[in-house]
Amino acid sequence: MRKLITLEIKKFKLFSYLNGVLITNFVIMGFLCLLYFGEKNDGNIAFVSYETAFTDFGSLIRAAFTIFASVLIARLFIEEYKSNSITLMFMYPIKRKKIMIAKLLIVACFTFITIFLSNILIGSAFYLADSYFHFVPKTLTFEVLRDGLISMTLGAIASAGMALIPLFFGMWKKSVPATIISAIILVSLTSSTSNDVTVFSFIAIPISLAVIGCLIAYFSIRNIEKMDIN
Repeated sequence: MRKLITLEIKKFKLFSYLNGVLITNFVIMGFLCLLYFGEKNDGNIAFVSYETAFTDFGSLIRAAFTIFASVLIARLFIEEYKSNSITLMFMYPIKRKKIMIAKLLIVACFTFITIFLSNILIGSAFYLADSYFHFVPKTLTFEVLRDGLISMTLGAIASAGMALIPLFFGMWKKSVPATIISAIILVSLTSSTSNDVTVFSFIAIPISLAVIGCLIAYFSIRNIEKMDIN
């Protein structure tokens, strides 16, 4: 499986996506700066606590990389079917299901790793900036940091499964736009904030969506050995 994943990564040159990941992180940092200065000009405090900050940039990160994952799904699955290049892959002396599982693992692992590391990167940059400029009234305590890390990890795990949901819409219509649009709708529903509360504040909801994503992935490849690929 590891060799198959490595071959898929090389085939699609997925390491080239790292530039996009870094750019996305810088864009999120820039948006947080605009949010801070915009609220400051209005006489408000953008981040009243670290809990608020973790919620804000956590939502942005999950939304960005869930959509990023839909682009990967489109590349690894939908475009392969549309171009019929998947036919060549299925001629290899490897079970079709194993090939599809490798692709799913790439998407899920990419989503988890990028969300987790982006939270660490942006969170660290945020803390360093606050150490100099003191724009968060409340200090960062061990308890807040611990709870933030737990929430961040659970959110990344949930997002890794949830990011597979657009696979259903993409495979249904064999459509790249349907894949990406469904991801945008998904993050719109799960990332909206009201009084610093998001869907991810109730971990049972994103975990349920993650389970749905995993079930969709399972049913998408369950009969792949017998499925007509045309």
